[in-house]
Parts: sequence; structure tokens; C-alpha cells
Amino acid sequence: MSNPLFESILEPLKRYYGDSQTVEIRMSRPHQVVTDRRGEGKRVVEDHALTQAVIETIAKSLGNLNGLNFEDDKSPKLSCILPGGHRFEVLVGSSVRTGLSLAIRCKHPFTPTWEQVGVSPAIREYLIGVIRSEANMIISGATNTGKTTLLNKLLTEIDPNRRVVAVEDTPELHIEPFWDGVGLIAAREAGTGSGMLDWRQLYDHLMRITPDHILFGEISTQNAFAALAALNSGVTGFMCTIHAESPWQAIHRKFDQNIAWSGATMPRVSEFLSELVDVVVQIKRDADGWRRITDIWEPRKDRWVLKDGQEVEA
Repeated sequence: MSNPLFESILEPLKRYYGDSQTVEIRMSRPHQVVTDRRGEGKRVVEDHALTQAVIETIAKSLGNLNGLNFEDDKSPKLSCILPGGHRFEVLVGSSVRTGLSLAIRCKHPFTPTWEQVGVSPAIREYLIGVIRSEANMIISGATNTGKTTLLNKLLTEIDPNRRVVAVEDTPELHIEPFWDGVGLIAAREAGTGSGMLDWRQLYDHLMRITPDHILFGEISTQNAFAALAALNSGVTGFMCTIHAESPWQAIHRKFDQNIAWSGATMPRVSEFLSELVDVVVQIKRDADGWRRITDIWEPRKDRWVLKDGQEVEA
């Protein structure tokens, strides 16, 4: 049920993130909004209505709605989900030079065509074949490059009769077509008293519910160890996304970094991944706002299928 008062509080920002072509909006100072729109790229909009006080009022209202604490002096950071599934992140105060850092990652329904992600018919058929063969895949890219959008597109090639289990801390993967599937949600922070399980507890549950495919969403410092354990469980069709500059970095650096940051230890992570991951797909954001696949690497075979946008002959 909608709340007219809450909607009116959100309206100064909603006029930007509510646009279906907007991928992200950002603010690094009051009155100035940077919009990133699909097919257009970035532009700056001056908006005198968006004062520091207005942003902080919005953050406090969102915190109250989500049972989270936001106070500009004691708890100056807030991460939550807006109506419509958009991801809201704000930090105010002394930890920001300008006093404000805000980003809203928009989650408007959008399925790009294969042409829009920049692949030829041959690469399209390769990717469809990889998915249908239940290969283990990592989708790699910088922040806001369309990794989850691409993963959701690839999920449409999986047989809807398969037992697909998604494990995320923010529900973004489209698993509704899988009538025998289930989505598990991990607590973003331990000890919040929310009744939600942490990643380790969810992993134990995951291994007892007979998945055919395991989807881990975005790999972070919180879930990297659990993702590696899932990869080593013998399941096929493992899929996840990760922040990395290249397919090689995804295998040889980022998992190591995330595991080390979490305080866990595991030797020879890159060797482990090279034995278990079939395909790494790299996607990048162009200046025009579109996201395109640039590289495809097969770690097990140490073979490039696509490199720097060019198909590599076998």
C-alpha cells in the first residue's frame, strides 16, 4: 500500500531515478545531480530543490521505513532498497570532502538485445551453448557495468524445470520462471537481530536442498568463501558476478582479495578457480551509456574466445 507522505518525501529524487532509461544517479554535493542514462551517458543537472537538508530528510525517512538508523552525526551512512528495487546508498558528514556522497543504482526492468551487448551471432550462440551445457561461469566487470543485467539475460536460456537456487543479500536475480527454484537472502550485517541467516548458515542450508544450479549474485568480502565452497560441491551451472578489471583478474586476484579481507585464509585460490570455472565473461560500460561484452576467457583451457572485442580463432 502506497504512503502519500513518504512518496512526497522521495519525489525530489524520484523524478530522476524514476526515468526508465536512467541507470544510475549520483550526487557529490547539494543541488547537483549526475544522471547516467542508457544510450546517452552522463550529464549534470542543477537542481536547487535538492539541498543537504532534503537529502538527509529522505535518508532518515528511508532508515525509519527499513528499520535502520541514520543520523548525520552518529550514523551518517545508509544502504537500503527503494520502492521499485532501486539500491540507495548515501554518506554524509566529515568522511566526505563535500559533505555528501549519494548514489542510486536503478533497477528498471530491462533486457538488452544481443546486439546491444555488442556480440556477434557466433558469440551469441557460444554463450547460449555454454549456459545450456551447465558450465560454471563468472561475469566480471567494474561497478555498474550491467553484470547482473547480463546474468539475468543468460538465465533465460536455462530449462525452467531445473532446480535453480539463488543466494544473495539483495534480491536482484530473476528466478521466477524456475517453478522448482528458490531464492535465499543473507543478512547484510551480522548480529542485526533481523532473523536473517548469515552466509555460512545459508551455505549449510543450500547444500541440503539439492540445487541443480547455484547463483551467487555479486561476490563480496562476505560471501567469497561460501561461493568457493559451493563451486567445490560438485554442482554444475554455478554462476556469479564479481568486480574485476579483466577475466584474468577475476580468477587470479579478486577472490583472493575478498577472502583475505574477510579474515579467512585459503591457499592457491587462483589454482582452485582455474580448475573449476569454465568461462569468465567481461562486460564494460561505454561512454554512450551502453554496456558491452569485451572479453570471454576459458580458464580451464586457458583459451580466449573474445579478447578486446575481437573474436579469437580456435
